[in-house]
Amino acid sequence: MTILVTGGMGFIGWHTINELSSNFPDERILCLDNLSLSYQKELPKNSEFIKGDIRDMSLVSQLVAEADKGVIHLAADSRVLPSLGDPALVIESIETNVRGTANILVAMVKYQKKATLVYAGSSTAYGDHATPQFEYLLPRVQSPYSATKLSGENLIKSFVESFGLKATILRYFQVYGAGQPKSGPYALVTGIFLDQARKGKPLTIEGSGEQRRDFVHVKDVARANQCALTYNSKGNPINIGTGVSYSINELANMISKNQIKLPPRKIDLPATLADTSMARTHLNWTAQISLSDGIKEMLVN
Repeated sequence: MTILVTGGMGFIGWHTINELSSNFPDERILCLDNLSLSYQKELPKNSEFIKGDIRDMSLVSQLVAEADKGVIHLAADSRVLPSLGDPALVIESIETNVRGTANILVAMVKYQKKATLVYAGSSTAYGDHATPQFEYLLPRVQSPYSATKLSGENLIKSFVESFGLKATILRYFQVYGAGQPKSGPYALVTGIFLDQARKGKPLTIEGSGEQRRDFVHVKDVARANQCALTYNSKGNPINIGTGVSYSINELANMISKNQIKLPPRKIDLPATLADTSMARTHLNWTAQISLSDGIKEMLVN
């Protein structure tokens, strides 16, 4: 059987393909990516790379028609901060995150209605809701990126209701790990801090540093993607986090005491913390790698 992973050469995508390859060595894995943002180069032997874009309906239809085991849809434009400075960038995010997702949905209804779609949602849907954050909370969209990802969720739910599509939405919290972006518009705070420490530079903490995040290791996320491939939540979201939060100051102290404070970001959520009950109950999934262990591993490697 065949599995399609969109955005498969990206940070989460590459780890997901390797997880799938380890657990399904006899399955064929298709990796679709436009290489606009790729961190890994080598793929497992049972995977096949296709350069292309999810906005290309013809190509998407061709690949989805082969993906009889399911589709893990990770491809997205997630330039949160640049879009806050340049509204024109929102158009590209809409094209990729909304139209691209619609292409996947249309193709699945036409060719693979019985296969499961796994969608990479985002914990930014919760906005500034108090923690812990539950899946039933009404969204509080605070950035154009969050709006496009939530639009993808709503499209999926509508296709579940209207066409009987099988789908599960995973709302990732703060994903980190080997291969994480450390510079540019997609950079993650863990990657930035580790890169600064390796270069002997001070860690740059934006604002007070008391913002709290639920950091979840990319290997745990990849495992969640695999678990969701054989589950149908009927388009309802499931949180993928650890259920534990750390402040940015606490994260920085795990890496280096050489720190400086910078002005706060324009939009910076006070705290994220996943309630993980749904993941435990429905996916039989819990995070296995603690933040301290994950950071220690990356400091050595």
